[in-house]
Amino acid sequence: MGPLLIGVDLGGTNVRMGIVTPGGVVLKKIKYGTHISEGREPLLKRLVSHLKDLIRKDLNSSHPWIGIGVAGSIDRERGIIVHSPNLPDLEGFGFRDFLSKKFSHPIVIENDANAFTLGEGWRGAARGAKHFCGITLGTGVGGGIVVEGKILHGKEGMAGEVGHMVIEPNGLACGCGGRGCLEVYASGKGIQRMALEAIKKGRGKVILKGGRSHFQKITSEDVFKAAQKGDTLAKGIFDKMGAYLGLGLVNLIHLFNPEKIVIGGNVSKAWDFFIEKTMETIQERSMKGPRDRTEIVQSRCGDEAGILGAAYAALIKARQGA
Repeated sequence: MGPLLIGVDLGGTNVRMGIVTPGGVVLKKIKYGTHISEGREPLLKRLVSHLKDLIRKDLNSSHPWIGIGVAGSIDRERGIIVHSPNLPDLEGFGFRDFLSKKFSHPIVIENDANAFTLGEGWRGAARGAKHFCGITLGTGVGGGIVVEGKILHGKEGMAGEVGHMVIEPNGLACGCGGRGCLEVYASGKGIQRMALEAIKKGRGKVILKGGRSHFQKITSEDVFKAAQKGDTLAKGIFDKMGAYLGLGLVNLIHLFNPEKIVIGGNVSKAWDFFIEKTMETIQERSMKGPRDRTEIVQSRCGDEAGILGAAYAALIKARQGA
């Protein structure tokens, strides 16, 4: 069967970790805040402490492999976080070397969106598929590509940056340094930006009724709640976001001819408000053959996808004897 595993999903807002069996069953999981504003040292101290507690209390007689999915571009060979807008204090940091000094357990570092994609392929909505893509809609837009059953890493392990496909050549600036990226228009930040633009023009009264003390604190979740109340502006924002997402998916369909595209992340909770425009755009813009054979589905693993995928990345290495 293989060793017990620990999967860690290290994001900009929360850290989730869990004990996972080689069959993909999450035996125990915990969640706590990342608190990135406190800096790198407290973040790392908390991570090490929680991992040690998990190993000591629940795995004292075993030697688990540890897989960690991190929000950012990862140099997998060196275990370095190259670029991470959501975890800026970890950029350039030798993450795996640091953890290897704290633990005697084998450690595998993976991009968080790749981990999400692997989790959905292992136990979720893409189970059984050999060609599929995963998209995470959160603060930003992440992605993972699986071809012939293997995650596509590219030369340095940084392939699959779906959120940085250019869909508006003269579009808005993106945190990556480019312009017009999918992430600018289809992420939580993009939804927030569109809402704030409308509020500054005197619109968005229903969104503001969400109870925020200041309009600058409005989030994509507030827009979602307003859409649920039937607010026309909020629903229009999700229509626009869905159309842009559709453009991104058209590119994936044409580039990779996947069996499935799995969409997850917090923003995907608003599925019913954006998916119609997404599918309309795909129908209008993509080639009929690949389009008709690609299934667009919602994540099944929910918050466990990142834990499962990080654990699975470790399991793959364990089976390879690496």
